[in-house]
Amino acid sequence: MARKFSHDTNQYLEVLKKRKGTEIYKTFVRGNKLSMGIQILRKGEDYGEPAHKNGEVYYIVKGSATLKIGKKNYKVSPGMAMHVPPKVVHKFYNVKKELIFLFIFGGLDD
Repeated sequence: MARKFSHDTNQYLEVLKKRKGTEIYKTFVRGNKLSMGIQILRKGEDYGEPAHKNGEVYYIVKGSATLKIGKKNYKVSPGMAMHVPPKVVHKFYNVKKELIFLFIFGGLDD
């Protein structure tokens, strides 16, 4: 199996922006030790996640929203990186403009 070491997220975004519905994302690295992808939330959408067994990092590329991690709320905007510890419930809400973010899991994105 050939491994891909370079990913053009702009190409992924072109395809994702044409999709309808919710949970618009593309996982482009999927492995036992690391998984990574890109996701879009449209204005007004919410996106909640159950607690994962592995930690996760979000890197905000575009837009603004609120990210609730556990019981604390954070305003997120481009350039911010947010860490979600293992086994902590988290949720994006109050999406003001289209939100684009990278997600990185320590392990499989379960």
